[in-house]
Amino acid sequence: MVPTLLVISLLAFSLNQCTPGDAIAEKIPSTENLRDPLVAYLTYQDNYRRLAHQSGMDQALFYGSISSAAYPDTLLRIMPLARRQNAERLSGLYGNWPAIQAYLDQLELTIRQVLQLKAPHPSDPLIETERRLQQLVNQHDAPLIQQHLSSITQQLLLDSVLQQTLTPAVTALTTRYQYLIQHPLPYRHFLPTLRWNGTHNQYHHWLGQVLKGDLGTSLVSAQDVGEKIRKALSWTLHLNGMAIFLAYLLAIPLGVYSALYAGSRFDRWLSLGLFLLFALPSFWVATMLSKFLTSPDWFHLFPSMGVGEVSATASWWTVFTVRFAHFFLPIVCVTYGALAYITRQVRNSMLGILQSDYIRTARAKGLSERQVIWKHAFPNALFPLITMFGSILPAAIAGALIVELIFNIPGIGKLTIDSIYTKDWPIVYALLLLTAIMTVVGILLADLLYAWADPRVQLAGTKTNNHG
Repeated sequence: MVPTLLVISLLAFSLNQCTPGDAIAEKIPSTENLRDPLVAYLTYQDNYRRLAHQSGMDQALFYGSISSAAYPDTLLRIMPLARRQNAERLSGLYGNWPAIQAYLDQLELTIRQVLQLKAPHPSDPLIETERRLQQLVNQHDAPLIQQHLSSITQQLLLDSVLQQTLTPAVTALTTRYQYLIQHPLPYRHFLPTLRWNGTHNQYHHWLGQVLKGDLGTSLVSAQDVGEKIRKALSWTLHLNGMAIFLAYLLAIPLGVYSALYAGSRFDRWLSLGLFLLFALPSFWVATMLSKFLTSPDWFHLFPSMGVGEVSATASWWTVFTVRFAHFFLPIVCVTYGALAYITRQVRNSMLGILQSDYIRTARAKGLSERQVIWKHAFPNALFPLITMFGSILPAAIAGALIVELIFNIPGIGKLTIDSIYTKDWPIVYALLLLTAIMTVVGILLADLLYAWADPRVQLAGTKTNNHG
């Protein structure tokens, strides 16, 4: 399990790093109430750096890294994220980090001078100059940068105050950019650089947060991802847990009885009914049940949507009746497919066991049919059921997507679809991680159940270890 879980965590972390947008920017409080533009700008920068440090975004991605000499480790200190990404693009184009750093530092200094001048002198040329400078922050294309610099120089000519105050800074900015494009160092891309970052890296920080139960923050609602998943998981377990319980409760006796009377009329009709059930798409069945059994135009026997509203002071009987009315049809939709599949597996497994020699020997000893079936035959037919049970755990956590959507049950399935539609990627990746972990745990549980059902499995493993 350990290497598998390690690979899963690396995959989830890598996908999380590919999340579009800037999660830090979503958390920063607004600075619109600050009248001084420079104070507002510096406050935003300080808040961004503080939150980025708390989330570990100013650290390296992994314990170790390899890159070319064109990309220095100081890139991690550049905030916000858009500025860091632009610095990476410039490094990829020119490879001369000292010249790039000089250009970016002068750009930052020029922006601050413009913001300092904005409050006492809010002219149109100044506003246009600020707009052009802000575009330069995220720009790496040479023709566009040249265009912005030329436009800024023209704006200075329209305002004597700007010309007197900002000309030295704009001239220095233009000079440093010209030096950058005239002195590229492409050979630095061919010089590898190895770095050991220790535990001060984003993966280590992320893994520690996950182990503590902190799965991040929703990009849409700014709520805790773990809390949203816990609320949705409770409804999914109510639905899938009851459906799985009913499926096994009905499938085991039906499968055993069908195997005992294989070839009979009951077996043939049961097989036909199970194949029909298995062939019915769940979305079609859910739509039909919702249309005909919840609509006032047909048979208004059940509520149509949701899980029901129950007050906190309601009695347990009221809670039970409301939940039963809302969950009955969804449980039916989830149960019938699993019932058909599990019944066929039980029948086929029991059919092979009942034809074995030790079952004939048990009957020859005079044991009752009940003892033969449930004490000797059924325990040996458990292996296919255990194999299926190992996959039930992730399935129960993943939720019934279509059924939850049709009946508007706020479970994991509906949360997954809604998060994909709204591009709330932290929730999507957290659900991916949770489902993958549950899959591994389900496989481990199945292995433990194998050893419990048949001690020979454990003895075989012990003998192998002893011989080793």
